[in-house]
Amino acid sequence: MSLAERLGEYLVKAGRITESQLSSALERQVTMGGRLGTNLIELGFLSENDLTQFLGKKLKIPSVQASDLDKIDLALIQLIPRDLAQKYNVIPIKRDRTSLSVALLDPTDLEVLDELRFITGCVIKPYIASEARIRYVLERYYQINRQLRYVSVLDDERERHRQPSGAEAEKAARKGPTPEELEAAMTQAKEDWVEVRDRDEAIGTFLRAVNVVLDRGILLLVKSGTATGWRAFPVYLEPEIGRLKFKLDQPSLFKDVVTAKTFYQGPAPYDPTYRDLFQLLGGDHPKEVLLLPILINDQVVAVLYGDNQVSGRPIQAIEHLRKLGQKVAMALEILILKKKILEL
Repeated sequence: MSLAERLGEYLVKAGRITESQLSSALERQVTMGGRLGTNLIELGFLSENDLTQFLGKKLKIPSVQASDLDKIDLALIQLIPRDLAQKYNVIPIKRDRTSLSVALLDPTDLEVLDELRFITGCVIKPYIASEARIRYVLERYYQINRQLRYVSVLDDERERHRQPSGAEAEKAARKGPTPEELEAAMTQAKEDWVEVRDRDEAIGTFLRAVNVVLDRGILLLVKSGTATGWRAFPVYLEPEIGRLKFKLDQPSLFKDVVTAKTFYQGPAPYDPTYRDLFQLLGGDHPKEVLLLPILINDQVVAVLYGDNQVSGRPIQAIEHLRKLGQKVAMALEILILKKKILEL
């Protein structure tokens, strides 16, 4: 019997979850896929740290720490080929003269350990890690894309989404931007747009100005009947958003905004359509969201999604945001005209 098959039994006997919780996680696993542990974490029955610490003690195998995976030497990564790392969900973490320490989903799988020993020529020291953690590192070091669901189940990422610090914490504590702050943001944005040299600079200026009003935002590019994640703030969201897509021939708020060419401000629907979006943002369901279309020549070229889930304050200054949307569209049009002039 594999570790995955024994996991539920272990947890119930240890009193870490109930039979009812196990049944719920198993049912979810059938429809959502993934390992049992991932589904237990997503349902809130266990944290990632609780799961790996428990299994480490139960199996008498050390559990990997997030810090162990932050800066892995690229020479180590090269010891295990990409296809093998993907096949066995394994990450090399450190090496001494004769042994190689690796993080695995199932450190009790002797066949995998034997193959790793044969490939690397090292004695293998196994560490246990969660599926979400392994998927994160496979993407970071081997460029193996993970599903969006694995983004939000990591405890440290959840904390980062929910706990602003420093200037962000001070900003979140306020009720909202003052008229003076809005005016200053608009003035700075207009000055920056006059000087921008390319599309990325124009969009960056837009998102900085919008961030004065909204805690979080994702700009989706509208093209070929699909709204696709493009740019975001805070910046830690950006590596994941390219896989965020909404088909505009299917019902959604994004379709409504693109069709009507007007903004939406209101509650976030409880609908599977938005599951990947909210998982990317940390798993919480925002009370209020804003969708703002960006139009060039009366065509929607992008849609801004935003919310204030971090601070909990209402979304205000809508007219200010609409003006920012109009001005970034003008900045983009100017860049297009400049390019045409150069090409003549």
